[in-house]
Amino acid sequence: MAPQTTNATGIFIYYEFDGGLGIVNPDDDWCYRLGFTVRHIDNETNRTALLFPNDDCLGLPTASMRPFSTQPSPGLVSVLFRRGTSPRCVTVKTASDAFGRHCN
Repeated sequence: MAPQTTNATGIFIYYEFDGGLGIVNPDDDWCYRLGFTVRHIDNETNRTALLFPNDDCLGLPTASMRPFSTQPSPGLVSVLFRRGTSPRCVTVKTASDAFGRHCN
């Protein structure tokens, strides 16, 4: 199967106690921080989402979500969308709008 050639399309929604937030058409190899109060997640994209228990997508993911699926998310605080089998390098956006890049 050939790797996908475009970023994910759709929306990844994560719900906190006071409502939901979404990531629209998420970029590949970006670590999106969800926060520590997320209770439920919906992957309404066309790409598998890799979920991490930390806020920088370091190490191996502890869960993955198939496209168009939903699940509770206690303890899952960041998400990464990856195309194919590219190297494990990701860009992390920090709260100060700065960017850091690391490879696992």
